[in-house]
Amino acid sequence: MHISLAPDGSLKSITSEGGDPALCQAALMAAKTAKIPKPPSQAVYEKIKDAKLDFKL
Repeated sequence: MHISLAPDGSLKSITSEGGDPALCQAALMAAKTAKIPKPPSQAVYEKIKDAKLDFKL
């Protein structure tokens, strides 16, 4: 999965990059409903604003 965050911690976008369809769907739904806190600084935001997450069973 690839996620993109706004400076306030809100989810700008999320995309699945393949894998088990059921796991991807569950991860997409979880990410869309998660409350992500605002990064504590601009430096932290720059490191996490575009993240790739790998989930494996």
